[in-house]
Amino acid sequence: MEYSDVLKSLEKSGTEQARKIYTNHGADIPLFGVSMKDLKVLAKKIKTNHELGTKLLFSNNVDAIYLSRWIVDPKQIRRSELESILISTNYYMIIDNVVAHIAASDYKLAKECLEKWQFHENSTFRQAAYSLYTLILTTYDNNKIDLDNVEKTIYFIKDNIHDESNRVRYSMNGFIIASGIYIPTLTLLSKEVSEYIGKVKVYMGKTSCKVPYAKKYIEKVESMNKIGFKRKLT
Repeated sequence: MEYSDVLKSLEKSGTEQARKIYTNHGADIPLFGVSMKDLKVLAKKIKTNHELGTKLLFSNNVDAIYLSRWIVDPKQIRRSELESILISTNYYMIIDNVVAHIAASDYKLAKECLEKWQFHENSTFRQAAYSLYTLILTTYDNNKIDLDNVEKTIYFIKDNIHDESNRVRYSMNGFIIASGIYIPTLTLLSKEVSEYIGKVKVYMGKTSCKVPYAKKYIEKVESMNKIGFKRKLT
């Protein structure tokens, strides 16, 4: 499919209901309002096409950017390209589910992005870093993860989360959950730090979404005997 054909397909699949939902969740750039289901169907039809994927990534359209996460070749993506997206939008769905996802899809890229973004002066970059780090904990084998740094990061979050900006707090909370669920040696520490932190307050826009209490979330997974079970990056 050509770029113009993809945009026409996305526009045809968009609905007013989806546009309203995405806008209420903070979409701040143009969109058609395509459901995740329809995006995945289209992605399977197109398959990997890096040239097309990069055009979609830089389209300044929510649906096209989201679609790109399944089409680009992460090994050909540069950190600077992802950073241009972080500068162009504050929409968490793109930051957490596209930029972080693409970065996590390539080990070398993931390490580079995490190193450059975790303590960046721009809060959007820090948000992306913690979302990326969460994906690393969730999907990477532990022998590819610097567990000492994970522990240091848990303590850093303990001391700084309540002073962070809104969506960074959410991503940090997700990191605590992931460290407790996917790194068995850090389950106890993650629960202790979560208890110390308490419930994390995040403004979720015009939605009914709530911020999970990390300790209870981890304990629920413990009760199911699923601590340490990794997920695939899809």
